[in-house]
Amino acid sequence: MHETDMNAASSTQALFQDQWKIYRKMVDNNFLFHREAYARLHEILLSDVARPFDFLDIACGDASASASALVGTQVAHYHGLDFSAAALALARDACGRLACPASFEEGDFVSSISARSAPVDIVWIGLSLHHLRTAEKGAFMGTIRRLLAPGGRLLIYENTMPDGEDRDGWLKRWDRQRSTWSAYDDLEWNTMRDHVHAADFPETDASWRALGDSSGYGSVLEVYAAPSDLFRMYSFKA
Repeated sequence: MHETDMNAASSTQALFQDQWKIYRKMVDNNFLFHREAYARLHEILLSDVARPFDFLDIACGDASASASALVGTQVAHYHGLDFSAAALALARDACGRLACPASFEEGDFVSSISARSAPVDIVWIGLSLHHLRTAEKGAFMGTIRRLLAPGGRLLIYENTMPDGEDRDGWLKRWDRQRSTWSAYDDLEWNTMRDHVHAADFPETDASWRALGDSSGYGSVLEVYAAPSDLFRMYSFKA
């Protein structure tokens, strides 16, 4: 490996580690109510999915929460998709506890899903779909709908505004979390805040329902709302 390549690889790894530290503080302190959301996912997979199912985990990260949610369910195959090779390495370890085959794919989730043709039963995406604008979300959800096997469903946990709120209002409520998220120092908070302000585009409850309808889903249900009301979980059934 050339020195330039080694420097680039070192820089990429350092960036991953810095971002991962911020992310893990968020998860470990349950600031985004991951525990409740994944517990709800587990309940749905146990109570509402009566047959063995393939599970597509989009933007899976380290897959630790998804793997926990899948334990004890009828999952027949797990497929994790993420753009980060480092995260996928962790995901492989996390999914070792599952009693089913697991596969992993590195890539951008929009282009990867657009190129996919194999049907799937359950698709899960948590706190990543909000990086797309409304029309892009609709196109992506339509692609997922065409991939779903009969009776399949798309489950999402995403940034959501109450009806009548705009993005500025949602961002102001996000910023107010600073007073309680004491695990972050100022540099970490500002790094995360800058990302959210630049890249997060929440939808209203009505917008998520309209996107489900226009994408061809037979039913759209809200199945969980975070106590902060910054995030909600929806089930879109084929």
